[in-house]
Amino acid sequence: MAEATATDVAGAGVGSPAGADLPEESLGERIRRLRVDRGLTQQQIAEPRYTRAYLGAVESGTRTPSAPALAYIADRLGVPVDDLRFGRPAGAVADLTAQLAAARRALSAGGLDVAERALADIRRRADHYHLAEVSGWARYYTAEVHLHRGEASAAAQGYDQLAADLPDGAPALYAAVLARQSYCQLVDGNAPRAVAILSDGLRVLRSAPPVDPDAELRLTNALMYTFLELSWRYQARRLEREAIALLPRVTQGEWVAQFYAIAGQLRRDGELDEVERYLAEAGRRYAELGLTREIALCHWARGYVLRRAGRPGAAAAELQRAREILRTVGAVLDHAGATLELAEARRREGALDEAGRLAEEAAGTAAQCRHREAMAEADRVLGLVRAAKGDHDDARRLLSRAIERYEQAGLMGDVVVTCRHLGDLLREQGRTRDAAAVLRRGLRAGERLR
Repeated sequence: MAEATATDVAGAGVGSPAGADLPEESLGERIRRLRVDRGLTQQQIAEPRYTRAYLGAVESGTRTPSAPALAYIADRLGVPVDDLRFGRPAGAVADLTAQLAAARRALSAGGLDVAERALADIRRRADHYHLAEVSGWARYYTAEVHLHRGEASAAAQGYDQLAADLPDGAPALYAAVLARQSYCQLVDGNAPRAVAILSDGLRVLRSAPPVDPDAELRLTNALMYTFLELSWRYQARRLEREAIALLPRVTQGEWVAQFYAIAGQLRRDGELDEVERYLAEAGRRYAELGLTREIALCHWARGYVLRRAGRPGAAAAELQRAREILRTVGAVLDHAGATLELAEARRREGALDEAGRLAEEAAGTAAQCRHREAMAEADRVLGLVRAAKGDHDDARRLLSRAIERYEQAGLMGDVVVTCRHLGDLLREQGRTRDAAAVLRRGLRAGERLR
């Protein structure tokens, strides 16, 4: 898929024309311009509540209208009072919201520079027109650009700064920011903190009814995903049931698609028909929204499930497709994750050299981006490849380091799996005492799973 170009995005309505300036006029000048445009006299606007002289003083700037007076004048001019107060053109919110959606599509398609410029312009205009929520969304998607590039620290800083300055009455934005703050904690290797952010956020959201269904679904999706990462499937399935009840009331189509993509990965090996139904629905919705990266994530999710169902060949085909799209759109962290999943699928097929090359590639990206879970996963795959090739010393080193990294990140399900692999390797070498110690470590980790 080709990267979005500046021409493509401009045609979609992102940002303002080059060189366009925001209007610079006083409140009085704005009132006079609107009055003249409507062919009305000062007396027609002012009376019966105010005098022509009072309106003349307001237009000249020698008088500042009170809030009731400004509301009266706005009503007489037939414009919303905040549009008059801040100089908003008609339809400013709708226009900027449409531009945000176009920038979102450009971001997903890999047009990162174009999206970033458009978002800066949207934010500038939203700030000028005192549209705090629109400005907040522009800041949010700017942080998303950083995350897409693999700049996790810069993205986390952007989300944190926005969280400290969230506008009132924007629950969906609140939920989106919390979900991303939690994800950045996962990337940084702090799964317990990731869970706490989402659990606390849901509790706060639900404590003040009526609860916004979009915000509740976004946080529920994020917590489902985090539970899946932690191997807490029972808790994730419970959240899935709660989310299903929300779907008919949700307006954010992307978050509905996201629900289907995450829930599809919760199906068991014997539920592949249901997996396909969920992921096909997610892919269909993402396609309707024009979100390229997210379609690739559906291929990744399908490969994830197929690999765990013992079908590495079918999994590899899906994961290769995901990898190609993610490389094209420049989604650095996602590309590394799909690459690791593909490496494991190819290892299970016996393609050890290819699996090793893929894991080494992903390990480099993970280390550069400080993605701690991916670093651990790369160690595990490489350790298993080394073990299959007979390099037992290097295999033990890599698997031991993977266990340490998973444990530090709080990913106990992966600790259990990796301890089993290392224990098997040690037992094959006749090191039964060492194997028993590693397996006991895995058992202790298993006890920490909920």
